[in-house]
Amino acid sequence: MAPSDNETNERLRDNSGERGSIGGRDDNDELASKSLRIQSKRYYVDVKQNNRGRFIKLVEGLPNGNKNRISFPMSTVPEVRDKLSSFADFYASLDTKEGSTDEERDNRHALKSDDIRAGQRRIYFDLKENERGVYLRISSPAQYSSQRQTLALPAQGIVDVRNVLSEFNDEFGGEDEKEPEDLPEFQEMRIERKRFYFDCGNNERGSFLRVSEVTNRYRSSITIPKQGLLKFREILDDVIAKMDPQPEPEE
Repeated sequence: MAPSDNETNERLRDNSGERGSIGGRDDNDELASKSLRIQSKRYYVDVKQNNRGRFIKLVEGLPNGNKNRISFPMSTVPEVRDKLSSFADFYASLDTKEGSTDEERDNRHALKSDDIRAGQRRIYFDLKENERGVYLRISSPAQYSSQRQTLALPAQGIVDVRNVLSEFNDEFGGEDEKEPEDLPEFQEMRIERKRFYFDCGNNERGSFLRVSEVTNRYRSSITIPKQGLLKFREILDDVIAKMDPQPEPEE
């Protein structure tokens, strides 16, 4: 199901904001793309590639023109596909008779939930229901933000997205895909009005830890190579000991 010329032009103008984008320029190469019309929304499934490897980007086009996005490594596609199959089977087994009352919907607010690890982050799957019907919310913590990347997929479209992922995995996954290094998960810490983010990654020079300080006005970060982490910790331990000395133990 190929997108129209207008849709293609719109997508070329759209900056995904994936890591690797510098100065508003998207440095990710698009290898394949498919669009799906599910109810009143347009969804896109893209295969992209940068110097860190291949990944999938799911995009939900909203009626007001905005877009919700979520991305995950290509190596995670089989697990995401299997989760979608599980949720599709669960939805098919539901008693989804029309005319559910607000109270009934509230009583089954979370119909089914699950999650998987994708790189240094987790992807959360929550099957929910509102006045428009049953939908699958897919979300993941966004880097350097207290919010999550989130999109909502009508339950009737779960199988369609699953099938596209399966097709792309057959074509672009497998032996050529780099096996990602098992790195610690993304973490954050809040102190007063500041947030600090700890994000592990790797590039052609090796693995590293990026520590970012984020406020409403600015963001700054430092990158510490893996080889320097022990020395960095020793300096922190020394600073902590001098700034907050522990009392001498009583004899």
